[in-house]
Amino acid sequence: MKTIFITAYNPFIARNIFNTAVLKRLREQVGLRLILLVGTDKKEFMERHYGGKNVLVEGRDLDSLINRNKFWYRLAFLLQNTRYVKDQRAERLSKNNNPRGYLNYWLVNLSAFVLSNLPLAVKLYRMLDYHFSPKDAFSEFFEKYSPSLIFSTDIFGETDILLIREAEYLRVPVIGMVRSWDNPTTKGILRVIPKKIIVHSPIMKRELAKLHGCDEKNIFVAGYPQFDDWFKGPTLSREDFFKKIGADPAKRLVLFAPAGSVLSDTDWQLCQILKEALDDGSLPNDIQFLVRNHPHHPADLSRFQGDSRFITETPGIRDKGWSDKTIEFRPDENDHLRNSVYYSDMVMYVATTLGLDAAVFNKPQIMVSFDGWEKKPYVRSVRRYNREDCLANLVRCGGTRVVRSKEDWLKSINDYLEDPALDQEGRSRTVRNHLYKLDGKAGERIADFILGFLHERDKN
Repeated sequence: MKTIFITAYNPFIARNIFNTAVLKRLREQVGLRLILLVGTDKKEFMERHYGGKNVLVEGRDLDSLINRNKFWYRLAFLLQNTRYVKDQRAERLSKNNNPRGYLNYWLVNLSAFVLSNLPLAVKLYRMLDYHFSPKDAFSEFFEKYSPSLIFSTDIFGETDILLIREAEYLRVPVIGMVRSWDNPTTKGILRVIPKKIIVHSPIMKRELAKLHGCDEKNIFVAGYPQFDDWFKGPTLSREDFFKKIGADPAKRLVLFAPAGSVLSDTDWQLCQILKEALDDGSLPNDIQFLVRNHPHHPADLSRFQGDSRFITETPGIRDKGWSDKTIEFRPDENDHLRNSVYYSDMVMYVATTLGLDAAVFNKPQIMVSFDGWEKKPYVRSVRRYNREDCLANLVRCGGTRVVRSKEDWLKSINDYLEDPALDQEGRSRTVRNHLYKLDGKAGERIADFILGFLHERDKN
């Protein structure tokens, strides 16, 4: 019997992998055993929802080991000089606005500029990181199960890095996956390069090659498995969905995702602007807003004077003892988002990935890039998030409107309500560049790639 280790140390892995055809197809294979490696607090949940006769779950927490190894994690950011990383340094400077802070800022910037352009420096870093980092974090499971393959679902994640390095040391092959579209530009240099890498889109493939030195012939573009069923349309009728969320079926629906409490303290002001625009007639009175919070850090809307035209929800399953950062997503959560996007006349957001979800159903989308009534400096403004590399790439496609003021925002909303076909060409370009294929087969492609690798390895 062959055994595959599959990691699930990030809450989005259940949504993106376990709730899709990836796990379903792998667990159907005769003579194949799957070991899901998860945090100890998630073991019972994962066993209950995904365990079975050939799917076992093992819990392991490595926080203390990761904390002792933080030096190499931090150093990885000196070897990457993307817009996101530069803005993170500027934000730290704004919080340490003193001579020492300035000196540190310029030294780090200069070092990053030089080192990120030296392939030899990256090579030396990876060699030293491998040499000095632990390679026995999962030794108990390697001895117990003797895996034939490791499927790392989050190759930039610190726990996954420990596993990949240990597998490399033990000569166990690894297929890795980039978890999210922003990871190649926000997580520092890739510390360990797996034998094969799966990505969602062509643009991610180019970023891995250009920024991390990965060989393009070892990168497989699969698409997004969490969107596989979306092309079939909604799971509920409009009437049933509106009833479920408490919306007025006589009105149009606009989906709005605020930044969340970690990224902004002015989300409530944006909601208040929308409410006042409804009250004074700047927006038509036949629309209502579904305010979808970020699952890990919901917006603080305590000062927002909402009414029945605003429906607020925070997605995700919160089990006993879990924090907001460790919530999980069952299939019905993905179905709810699917219905929310499908029945919305447009999608608006601040610093989220919701633009990809909107593109699936060809929805007009607006990226909000101002701080309510406040005029914040760039390093403290939501403007900086919308200039991050992944979001900037999305905007370049031409299907996303970026609004920088109240007046610009209300005008764009009215424009799209009047003519949803505006910016259609740009939205089509977004699908090609960022979603790859919307054919319902991304999960199958990922599973078949893994099985094909095992088959080829047996032949050789």
